[in-house]
Formats: sequence, C-alpha cells, structure tokens
Amino acid sequence: MTSKAFSLCQLDETRPGCQSCRTSSIHGNCSDPYCMTRICTQLNQTQCCDFMWDETCALAASQICVPEVVPMYSDELSCPLGFVCNEDLTQKALCSEIREIPQKFLIGDVFGGVYCPEGKIGMENCPKGKYCPSPVEQLNCPAGYFCPYKTATPEISCPGCKEGATALERDIGIQVIIILFVIVIIVGTIASIIYKRTKHLVAKQVEVLSYRLVGENSAKAQKAKQNQLDKLRPKLAVIAKRLEDLDKESGKDSKNLIKISKTEGEDEKLEFDARGIFDALDTNNDGDLQYAELNAVLGFDDEELEVFCTSMNKAADAKEIKNTKEDSVSRPVFVNNFLKALEGTVNLKVTPAEAAEIYDTILAENQVKEVQESMLYTSVLSNTLSDYEIMLLIKKFRQVNAIDEESPSSNRQESRKSSVFRRHTGIAREIFVLHYPTFLMQVYTEKDAVDTSEGVDICFKDLCLEVTVAKKQINVVNNVTGRLRAKTMTALMGGSGAGKTSLLNALCGRAYYGNIIGDTYINGTKKQIEEIKDVIGFVPQDDVVYAELTVRENLMFAGKLSLPRGTDMDEIEDLADSTLANLGLSRVAKSLVGDVKRRGVSGGEKKRVNIGLELMSRPKCLFLDEPTSGLDSSSALLVMSSLKNLVSSEGVTIVTVIHQPRKFIFDLFDALVLLGVGGNTVYSGPAKGAYDYFVGLDYVLPPGEALADWLIDISAGQIHPDPKVAATKDQEKDDDDDQLMAITPRMMTEAVGKKGVAMGKAKEAITDAAMRREWLYKEWQKYFDGLDNEQKSIYEVPAETEVPGAKDKQRFFSQLWTQLRRIVLVSYRNLTAKLVDTIILIVAAVIISLVSGLPEISRNDNPSIEFETLVSFDQTSAPGIVAQLFKYAATIQQTYPLQIGLITAVLVGLQASRILTSKQLEFFRETSSGYDSNAYLLAVNIMATLETSVQIVIVALIAAMLREPVASWGVFFAHFLAMAWTVVSWSLLFPMVMPAENVSTVLGAFFAFFGLLLSGAVPPIGFGKIYGGDIVEHLSAWLSVTRFFLEGMAASEHRCLPEQSGWTVSEESINFDRANTLMAYRRFSYARHDPNATLYDCGGWYWGILPTIFIGITVRYLGFLAMHGFNRGKQTKKPVFHEIQKDGKCGILVVVLLLVLIGLIAFTTWLYTRDLEADYEYVGIEKWVQTGLEQNLTELRETLNLTDWNISDIPNLLEMNADLDTAALTRVTLPTGEFPDEFMNQPDPTLVPIVDPNVDPNVDPDLLNGTLRALMSAAWNGTCECPCSEQN
Repeated sequence: MTSKAFSLCQLDETRPGCQSCRTSSIHGNCSDPYCMTRICTQLNQTQCCDFMWDETCALAASQICVPEVVPMYSDELSCPLGFVCNEDLTQKALCSEIREIPQKFLIGDVFGGVYCPEGKIGMENCPKGKYCPSPVEQLNCPAGYFCPYKTATPEISCPGCKEGATALERDIGIQVIIILFVIVIIVGTIASIIYKRTKHLVAKQVEVLSYRLVGENSAKAQKAKQNQLDKLRPKLAVIAKRLEDLDKESGKDSKNLIKISKTEGEDEKLEFDARGIFDALDTNNDGDLQYAELNAVLGFDDEELEVFCTSMNKAADAKEIKNTKEDSVSRPVFVNNFLKALEGTVNLKVTPAEAAEIYDTILAENQVKEVQESMLYTSVLSNTLSDYEIMLLIKKFRQVNAIDEESPSSNRQESRKSSVFRRHTGIAREIFVLHYPTFLMQVYTEKDAVDTSEGVDICFKDLCLEVTVAKKQINVVNNVTGRLRAKTMTALMGGSGAGKTSLLNALCGRAYYGNIIGDTYINGTKKQIEEIKDVIGFVPQDDVVYAELTVRENLMFAGKLSLPRGTDMDEIEDLADSTLANLGLSRVAKSLVGDVKRRGVSGGEKKRVNIGLELMSRPKCLFLDEPTSGLDSSSALLVMSSLKNLVSSEGVTIVTVIHQPRKFIFDLFDALVLLGVGGNTVYSGPAKGAYDYFVGLDYVLPPGEALADWLIDISAGQIHPDPKVAATKDQEKDDDDDQLMAITPRMMTEAVGKKGVAMGKAKEAITDAAMRREWLYKEWQKYFDGLDNEQKSIYEVPAETEVPGAKDKQRFFSQLWTQLRRIVLVSYRNLTAKLVDTIILIVAAVIISLVSGLPEISRNDNPSIEFETLVSFDQTSAPGIVAQLFKYAATIQQTYPLQIGLITAVLVGLQASRILTSKQLEFFRETSSGYDSNAYLLAVNIMATLETSVQIVIVALIAAMLREPVASWGVFFAHFLAMAWTVVSWSLLFPMVMPAENVSTVLGAFFAFFGLLLSGAVPPIGFGKIYGGDIVEHLSAWLSVTRFFLEGMAASEHRCLPEQSGWTVSEESINFDRANTLMAYRRFSYARHDPNATLYDCGGWYWGILPTIFIGITVRYLGFLAMHGFNRGKQTKKPVFHEIQKDGKCGILVVVLLLVLIGLIAFTTWLYTRDLEADYEYVGIEKWVQTGLEQNLTELRETLNLTDWNISDIPNLLEMNADLDTAALTRVTLPTGEFPDEFMNQPDPTLVPIVDPNVDPNVDPDLLNGTLRALMSAAWNGTCECPCSEQN
C-alpha cells in the first residue's frame, strides 16, 4: 500500500479498500512506521502517536518524511519501475524522491542520470547512448551529442555522433581535411627538396660544362679571343705599320707578328704575337722596355699612355709578375698583359654609338629591359675595368641623379623585393649613352683614393702575456718590443708554439686567458688597447659568416650593427659597395655565401667576405688570424692584395698572422715580427731587412727555397748558420765598424756557453735546436741594443697625435630591429628545413592522437548502495553514497596529454635550440666585435617563440580535431602554447652553458626524463605527492615541462562533466564538500590550490598558464645571465670575477641582477603554491538543516502554529534517518483486490475535498493537499500499542 493510500485511509476508513488496512499493513494499522517516529517522537506531536493522523500529522509528514518508505505486498514479486527496494522485497522507496534529497539540501543533483529499472532492487547508471531525465525515462541520445553513462541531459557536443551513438566519433570531414593538409605539406616539402637538389646538381653540371666551354683550348674561348682582336684591329694595324718602319732601321723582320689571314668560307682573322713584338722593340735585349720607347709604336697621347702604364702595372700585380723598373715593362708582364691593357686604353675614348652598343649588349646578356647597376660588374665592362673602377662608374651615374631613388619606380621596387636593402636599381639607356664616355675617361684618369687621416700607430715595449698552466705562471709572449706603424701591413710569423696568435691577441685586446704586462702606446699616447676597441677589427681564422645570406647582405647587416649611430642607409650602402669592390666581391654580391649544405661562393671569396664584415665597421687597425689558411695560392694572393689595397686607400693598419706565405705575398708586407718558441723575438723590423739580418748571422738561403719558409725554419732552430761562412768570417777582420750584422764564432760561443770557438765545436754547440733558438734570442737583443738613434727611430714611440675615440653605438632597439630582420631572413632561407620539422611534429601529433583514440569519459560501473543507506541519507552515509555514484566517471585522462606533451616538448625543444647552436660561432664573433649581445638574445627569443608558436598552433589544431575534446578547443591552444613557451625557454638556456655539439643530447634527455618522471602521471610521483608540499612540488614545477600541461589538459576535460559525474559541482550546490569530488580524490588530486576547478565549466581550466609563463620568463632571464657569465673567453671577455675586482660598479650590477633572479624565482614559486579563493559560497555539510530545510521547516512551523519553536528546535532530518530501524520490519500478505487500480491512480485533485473544513481558513489548501499525499499512516514508536477499532 502506498503512502497515498495510507493517508486517505487515515482520514476516512470508510473508503473502499481501507477495511483491510489494519490487516494488510506491516504492523496491523494504517500508519507509516518510518515517519511515525519522526512526527511523534522527534517533533513531540503527541496527537500523531494515535492511530489516526489528523491534517497536522499529514502536513508534518510531507515536510519531513522524504523519501517515504512504503511496504510491499506479496503479489509484488519484483521491484517496480522507478523504485528501489530492499533485498527482502518488503520495502520500497521512490527513486525520484531519493534524487530530490541532495538537491533539496543544496548538495547537488548527484543522483542525476540514474535509472531504476523494473526487476532491479537498486539504481543503475543510464547506459551509453541514452539519457535519463528521470529514473523512469530512458531516451536515445540525439545526433550531434554523445551521452556517456549516467547522463541526465545531453551536453557533450559530438559533431560526428549519430543518434544513440555509444562512443565518441570523429567527424569524417575533419579527418579528410587533416589528411589532405598533411599530404599537401609533405608533398610540397618533398618537391621543394627535390627542386633545390636538382637545382644544385644542374648548377654543378653547368659549372662543369662552362669550364669545358670557356677553357683555353675550347672553340668558344678562341672565338672570344678573336673577337677581342677584331675590336683592336685598327690599332693593331697602326702598330704593324710602325713596326715595319722600325724594321727598316733595325733590320729585323716583324711582318708576321701582326697579320690578317683568311681562309675560304671563313671571316678574316687577326693573329698577334706578343713575344715577337716585345723582342722587336727590345733593341738592347735587356728584357725591359721603356714606356716612352713603347709609345713610339703605340702612338698614345699623354692620357692614353698614363692609362696604359697603370693598367699594365695593375695587371702585373694581380698576376704576381713584377716589373724590374717602374718606368718600364718586363718581358713577362708585356706578354701576359699587353692585349688587355691595350684594349682598355683603346676603349678609353668611347663614342655615343659605342656606348649604345655596350648598353644593348648588357641588355641582351641579361634579357632585361633596363640595365641594373649590379649587371655592370658581370658585363663586358669587366673585361677592361676592375670592380673598384666599375663602382666608381656607378657612383658617377648616381651623382647625376640618373636614378631618382626617392621617387617610386617599378624597377626599384622589383629590386627591393629580392633584397632587404636598397641598391642595384636601373640605369636608363639615354643616360648611359650620354654620360658613359665622359665617366669612363674620368675613372681611368683619376688617381686612386689615398687616405689622408693619421691612422693608428701602435708601439709596444717589453710586452708579455702571462698565463696559468698547472698552477704555474708561464709567459707565452716574452718581452716582445716592436711597432705597428700607421698605414702599414705587418706579418707575425714563427713556428709552432711561437706564440704568434697569443701576440696577436695581446695586441688587439683579446687575450682574455692571461695577464698582459708591458707598455702600449697608441699614436704616441700610453693607453690600453681596450680603450680604442671601437676602431679595431679582428678577423678570425675560421670563416664565421652567415651562410644563408648573400655576400652583400652579410656586409649590410654588419654595417647596420657596427657603424656609429646616425649613419644613414645610403652611407652604409656606399660603404658596402666600396668594400665589395676593394675585395673583388662585386661580381658575387648577390650570391649566397653558402656552406656544406648549400652551394655558395668559393673559399677565397668566403675568406674575403669574412674580412669584409670587419671592414664594415671602418676599423683603423685590422688584425687577422691566418687569413690565407685553407686557400690556394691564387686565392691567397688575391686576399692579401685586397688587404694591401686597404692600407693605401683606406689608411688601415693591418697586422696578420700568416703561415708560410709565398714570395709575392711576403713582398706585400711592410714589416715582420718573427717569433721563436716561447714567444721570444727572433726578428722585428722591416720585412725587406729580414734577409740581410739572417745572412749577417751566417745563414744561407738554399736555392729555390721560399724566403718565408727559410725564416720560419730559422726561428724554430731547425737550421743552423753555415760553418763555412762562420770560418771565413773568423779568419777575416772586418774593418767596417758600422757593420752590425757580422758575427764571429767567438760571439756565438759567448751566446751559447763554453762550447769552444773552433768550427767543429761551434757546429756541435748549435746542433741542439733549443740552444740555437736561445742564441738567436740573444743575438736579436744584442742587435737591437746596438742600433743607433736613426735606426731605432722605427721602433720608438712617435709624437703624440689624436687617438681615435669611442664610437656612438647603435641604440638597443635599432640593433634589435636589425637582428630581427636578419634572423627572419635566415629563417626564410631555411624554410625547407622548417617545413620538415613541422611535418615531423604534425605526423607525431596525428599518430599519437589516432593511436590514443577518443577520450573515455565514463565506464560501466553501476553504483552498489544498500536500500537502508539510500533512504537514510545523512552526513555519515553521504561520502559512501557519492563514492558509489561517482566511481563510473573515475577514468584517467592523463595518458594522451602525457604522450603528446612529451613528444612535442622533445621535438620542439631540439628544433628551437638550433637557432642558437647553429649560429653560436657567429654570436661569439659579433659579441667580440662589440655588437649588443642583449639585442641578439632578445631577437632570438622573439623569433624562436614565433616560429614554435606557429608550429604549435598547427599541432594543437590537428590534435584537437582528432582528439574531439569534451572541453573547449581553446584548452588545447592555451596549454600547448604555454608548454612550448617553457620548452623554448630551456632550449635557449642550454646552448649558453655548454658546447653546441652536446646540446641536442642533453636537452632531449632533460625533457624526456623530467617530463616523464615529474609529470604527475607516472608512479611513484603523482599529483598527490606533488601537492604534498615538499621539494617534489618545486622540482616538478621547474624541471618538468609537462607538469602544468598535463594537469591543465586533464582537469579541463573533467571540468566539463556535469555534477552527477562527481568531478564538478554547480554554483547552487553550496553544501557539497569539494573535497569529496573526484577532482580532489587521492587517485587524481588535481587542482589542489584552486577550489574553483570543481565548478562546472566547459571553457577549460587555465590555472597553470600563469605559473608556466613566469617559469619561462625566469628561465630566459637565467639564459640572459648565462650568456654574460659563461663562455666569456669565446666572447673575448675576462671572467666576471676579474671584472668585479677591476670595477666595483660591475659588482653592484651583478648583485642587482642576482636579486632580480631571486625575485623572479620567489614570485613564480608563490604563483604555483598559493591557494586561490573560492568564487562560490560554501556552507558545509554540517549546516545542511539550516540551509537546506530552513525555508521548508519555517513554513511548517507557521502552518502548524508552532510559535514556541526556536530555530534550534528544528529537528535534524539526518539524525532522524539514523534512528530508523528498517531491519525489524517484516512483510505481510495483501488480500487480493482490496485496493483497486482506479483508486491507486486517482489524481491529486481528489484529495482536496478530504481537507477538514475546521482547519485554519488561512491555510493554503494546495499546500495541505500536497502534504497529505506524502503523509505516512500513523506514528509508531515501537513500544506503544494503539489498537485500531472501527469506531476510532
């Protein structure tokens, strides 16, 4: 009998079916035994202890007795639909009322999504693919949604799910888009690689073919030579006629020296014999031909003759063939250079028609509509003009404003598209034809520019470089005295271990590894070399240049970074043009420098680019460390000739370490410093005087041996003076008192010790190399001390002149912008490699997402709750009940975030580190040259962050599309980007503290080890231990890049589940203890510092983003400190400790920087350890009555006129439930047919007439009727027997 039937019978036993009430009920009366205890005893309503309840008892029952427990009858063989029953099938309770209990007490809809099927005594979770709005309803999940177990309302979006889907399904359209996207990227990258590879092979093949086609013996080369002769035909004809006239006087035959031949079917050909012409003109047969004598045949005017002589001499210098006299030409020079010099002189006077022909030829060669400036370097003009002369020609075209660079033009804009800088704009045809003849004459006749500045003169006395080796102080440069005269080129030479590079470093202020002792004078003023560091350039031995940039771009960026503040772009461009021309690089200005991965310029050209980088800072003194290393003889000569030209044209003082230079290179040097082992001076003075000095020490230069090799062997003690020379000098008496070079065996004996003076003993004494070197050192000191004042003047400190001051360097943001432009350009040139890296990331994300599958939100785990526990929901039973209700949702969402986070971190980290490791040498060089390292580091940080952000956004998008997350896609983007920020931070720190070759290994191990061990997802370190407050929490936060990523991804997914899942709580459920949610369960222990994480929100959980950002900032700041603290030697800087000792301000700065680091660490630690305040009201389970029942019981008190009650007298429902004893109840048999169905199913309005009219008229009838529906039959205390009679 239901509560409704009992209530009706209590009011009117005459109703049908009520006669058997006493016999059919459990206790033989019509009362509800569960509710009677509460009403009679707890409320102290004695009238409810009687058999028959009045309206007051019924009303009280409706307010308190929830859920109502009613007896079952013998014909109910199973638990009906919508009810839960005890195991004996003696009692039942309505599931809907049980569901309302926690909601009524503001605990939340924890029973939402349960289903109470017929025949099952307990509750079950609503199955997958269904949703259960009530315990008796089970509906198909609509299309576009996914309904996991225990779904009350469809809320999880699933675009790919059909109606009733039992699992999350991916959208087919999205999968197709991803597949096509990946295919396009992969195919595009492969095509790009194949294209570049093919282009490289084609270029290589073209080079081979070109070499064959333009070789000396090729038909094309012969034709080109013949074309040259044809152009000279008129002049050669005149020369031939004059030679014939000379033949008449000398009797020689020169008819066949210049002749015209013609065969049938072919054009006329000119044949020219340079050797024969020279012999015909060399009447005295001395091998030299005076220019004036030569002009009798050439017939040049004064201007032409001057140009001809200049061309011959320049060509001779370039080909290592020297004239014996300046006013004459030798036979080899004439034979090798006559035609070219003659052609240049003949072309000196060009007509407008010839200028037009030249212009049209350049157009045809380049297939353009207008000649660009850069084309002149590779045009027919290069046959007769040098790069420097062509540059002067271009400048003259600019001076007449042939090109208005300020006005927009299509050609100028097109040129700028291919370069990050201005220049190489067009030259109009009419301008070229009009001005070329005049400009050409000016270029030929103008003298080369000569620098008129004072230059930099460096004089050093007793210079030592002291280093510590095995705790001992050793001089690697020992008391070296010398002078680097302004506008000269000095060679530092010596054998291995002679200290050449050490002396170079000591002179240019780069000897960071030792202590420099001695006096240094700059332009006559005693100063430290560091004081003029801004006007000093240093060229390292290795060609440290940007391989991804063109030759011109390298120089332009160097100029932008090193020239003084305020230098405009036009000035930088002009300097770049001049540097390119002086170094002979104008023809390859647009070519990539290249490296082993990409084709570029030749080794010699790369070496000159290496020099050009330093020249862009306009140094007054240039130091070079073996600039000819690795070059062939021709390239080496071209490099050194370019340097020699800088001495005269730019006034640069050049000092270079050089190893075994050939004769023509050695002749370029003005001075020589020759060192022996241990950094001792063997010779220091004019380069031309070295030979005479060592000859004076009885050394003999073997025939055919290079002078430089001979000098090095002497300095190393490998050869000894010739004994025959020594013996001869011992027998002869030298009467010349001024002869300082002569040396006798007696002098040698004094130098080496008591070895005797005889020839044999002297030879024995100098056999030992060490003794020979020691003898050489003493001999030099003796020679130097014996110089007179005039001879010593070349070593003395010069008169004081102006010392170059410090440059006003570029501003920080100017350098930052320049660095960013260069890094962007380098990245663009490496686009194929970047695409490959991105493809690897995408493929990894796709594979992990597909293998991991879609998230498992819930599992088939029905709650197992006893009947007595369900109907007595109190503080004690609540935790056990919710644990059973929530266990279906206790699924782990950590595997996928851990997998994709770890792989992404390793791949992104290795890629990001390359931006520093691949350019580590370039960074060290530029920092040593005075570039702002902070601007470079910031630019690298910006670029690395942007690059990885683009990659990560793509990866996050693909991962989100394949994963089909329950929460917002914004979670993927935010947490992926935050993790990438930290990964890049670590990737930029490691290259600062270790060699580049070790970074990949260490970085990969770091991310993999700590990202796995301290992620919180792998035992024994879970989030419970991380939040334990010990050192693990800090190690995990700082060292594991996946820690916040994993927690954020997992918590965001769980936070999007409704409160019946146990993960979240609605804001209205203010009495639910958040500590009982699965979010705080010890197995997961997510978000312990953020109580708001338990609030239902599909927008995601972002608590870990801010700590992640500041961890990244702190690590990057640590990288900034590491940049200034580590590898200082490679940046040619002294250790920090040394700088602190030297300057107290440096110590203060270090303290400030360390305090900032400590502050960042402290603030970041506070961010991830602080407990956030809750954004909701939480009252607590101990106040359920006051908050959950206060309103209902207040209404009850007013209705029952219980005016004498205080709020403290309101009974605690949960305590009432605890007093119930349902086990004592027994089941009775119900007579058949006593309660017809039509009676049981009467609608609620039928109760209205039953209300006693004597009740207070102010009472709401609807309220009373609603109460009566739920009234129990009578109060029963278990000891009092109240016999029921029909009269009662």
